[in-house]
Amino acid sequence: MENVIKTDTGKGALLGSAGGAAIGAIVDSANPWAGVLIGAAGGALTGGLVGHFMDQRKQDLERTLQPQINAGQVNVSILADHSLLISMTHRSAFAPGSEVVNTAFIPTLRKVANVVSTYGKMTVSVIGHPDAIGSPQQRARLAGARAEAVRSQLIGMGVPSALISASGNPSGKYMDGRVELVLHPLRTG
Repeated sequence: MENVIKTDTGKGALLGSAGGAAIGAIVDSANPWAGVLIGAAGGALTGGLVGHFMDQRKQDLERTLQPQINAGQVNVSILADHSLLISMTHRSAFAPGSEVVNTAFIPTLRKVANVVSTYGKMTVSVIGHPDAIGSPQQRARLAGARAEAVRSQLIGMGVPSALISASGNPSGKYMDGRVELVLHPLRTG
């Protein structure tokens, strides 16, 4: 059981069953225990499917981005809500003070765009970070411009614009010009 919970599939099933059980008990007030069982089964199935889908996408991204990961240019991790965090370091995305995407970074973005376009069922949040220099206003503008530059590149690579949001994070813990992409699973229901 412990090994199952270490995967996002297992975590999703566990969290989904707990949420489904609570909803089931509320919905079936005449027989709350039956509602708990039915809700838990449905929630486990839904949560497990979302977790499994994102586990697979993480494996796809790690395989596709292996050269960049090995070079220390990209990190891929899974977040508690089944989202994937792809963090590009300052060495890979932008030159200091620039909002122009490095040409060496384009192949990495193309690989991410390909995974998102191929499998769908995900939205992308692009988060730009500034350099440590400049006024707070300059850092805010640079962070937002970097996020928008990456968003524009992804749209140009075929990712539908409705699935991509961009924002700058000028006051976060990173002041090194990195860009983060958060791939969120679409949840239907």
